[in-house]
This record gives sequence, C-alpha cells and structure tokens, in this order.
Amino acid sequence: MARRPTSKRLHYVRAVYTRANRPQENFASLVRRALQQLPHVADTKVAIRTMGVVGVRQRHADWENVAEPLRIAIGAGAPGESIGTFGADTVAVHDLDAPEAPPVDRAFKLADAFVLIDEDELIICTDGAMRGYSMVARYLRDLFSQANLPPNTQTFDFEPASNQEKRRTLELEGVREMKLKGTLYAATRELDGDEPQGLTAAWRRFRRGVQGLFTEEAEDDQQRAILAGHWGDFNITTTIAPVGGSRAEPVVLTTLDDAAMDVIDEIPDDSEVVIKTRQGNEIRSGDVILTKQVRLGRKDGQNDLDHIEVWDELQTFRSELRQRGAWQR
Repeated sequence: MARRPTSKRLHYVRAVYTRANRPQENFASLVRRALQQLPHVADTKVAIRTMGVVGVRQRHADWENVAEPLRIAIGAGAPGESIGTFGADTVAVHDLDAPEAPPVDRAFKLADAFVLIDEDELIICTDGAMRGYSMVARYLRDLFSQANLPPNTQTFDFEPASNQEKRRTLELEGVREMKLKGTLYAATRELDGDEPQGLTAAWRRFRRGVQGLFTEEAEDDQQRAILAGHWGDFNITTTIAPVGGSRAEPVVLTTLDDAAMDVIDEIPDDSEVVIKTRQGNEIRSGDVILTKQVRLGRKDGQNDLDHIEVWDELQTFRSELRQRGAWQR
C-alpha cells in the first residue's frame, strides 16, 4: 500500500484530579470500565459541537488485560454529520461485500487520536482536525458520563509531564539562539480560532508561504498534485538569534527568553524547537515538555495513519521514558 511520509508529535501527559475528587481507581481502570459499559463502536459515539461525532474506532486486542497499557484509537467527523467511514452504524452482523448508498448526512472522518494509557499516565498522538490532547480529555469526560461513571471521575485534566531540571536550566541561563524545525506537510492546515497564536502561528504561516512558492514552480496540476503528496519530504529550519548575542539590549534578550518559553510549550506537533542557552547548553522541546517527534507513513487511499504503527511508536516512547527514569515520577 502506498504511503506518504508525515511527522507527528507524541505527547506524554498525566491525568490529574484534585484531592477531594480523586477516584480510588487509576485512570486506565476508569477508561476500561467505561468501555466495558459501552462494548460497541456505536455505543461510544458522543456529539461534540466543535468536532462533530467522536467515538472509539479501535481498541487494541488486549485492551481488557490490566497488566498491559490500554491502547485505543479515537475518531471524529464533522459537526452535525455522521462519520461515513466510521463503521459504527452497519446494520448487518456480517458484511455482505455489497455496495451501499452513503447516509444522507455522512461525512468522512476528519481526525484521529491514538492513546496509550498506563495507570494515570498517557501518551497521545493526534492527527487531522483533532489538534493537541485537550480534545481527547474532553471526549473521555463525555465517555465517562455516557457510561454512567460517578461525576467525580469526570473532573480530571491532562497535564504535560515536564523535565523540571531542563526547564530550570532554560530559565536560569536564558536563550542565545532558537531554531524552529519542521516539514512542509502540516502547513496546509487552516489557521483558525483553535490554532495556537503568537510565534507558533507565525511559524506555520511562514511554512505555508514557502509551500506556496514551491507550488508556483510546478508546471501543471499533475505536478502540483504529486508535489502535494510529498510535503513531508521537505525539511525547513529557521533560526532566531539577537544581533550581538548576550551583549544585545536587555529588552531583546528578555523578549527572546519569553518567546522560547512560550513556543517550547506550544510548538506544533509537526515541528521541533532547539534552543542554545547563553551558557552553551542545548535544549530541545522534547527535553522540557516530554514529547517525541516520530516519522510515520500515511495511507494514500484512506489518508489515515496506521493505528498498529502508531501504537507501536507509543509503546516505544513509553519504554524510552522508563529507561530515562522519566516515566511515572
């Protein structure tokens, strides 16, 4: 099957409750309990105004095995429409392999989230219109409600796991140089109200402008279509550094320091920040907020990521974090 390259960021977060509302079960047990109450794909569908119909498309084969991390794939459609590629509303028990007319209010799946849950720790990869992990938290709150779990189970939030030592180094030493790295693929996404603002939005606009210049060089529509399928093959890097280095005006240095702290927390999933401090240390975005950039293949036919491939990457990242002593600290 043909694949197009794409870069995705894996987010390591924790499900946190206030002390008064914390359930006795860990978060993975709560999700398993909700899925046991809602055994079918159609049972897990929840209408979210900004995302349309959202539901659990896939559960890993061993999802009921409490000795293993829980792995699920969540899909979303378009507001006010069913998901035509969701597979949630098939009438027959067995597929007769016969063509059927699409539903009147159908829409193709527009977004995915792939989630590994181990006790209260989660690793999340999002794709398409489901940007970041906050929508996953919102959906799981609604899923708990739909499964009639106690109200206090729905009061959680996701907090990014961070390396406090690296963050303190960045705060104490300040920024000498900041590099933003990424591909041209996700620059095609529209900038709307849900898109991060400030430097991260400017970074995406810059790459979209470069993408436009490349498109103008194509001779015809066929070449432009081929080029569009290979945006993930183009790497682009920009460097931000004050003239004069550490001897620059204090307001310049302070502005760069503040921008670095903002962008390192909100860098788009398809990008990376590499910072050199004024003491010569190098810090990457995945060192402060514990994330990882991975290279995946996108299926041409469905425009989907392969859930098995993504789940393998989530497991690999979990193993790496455990080896570094950063898991469940």
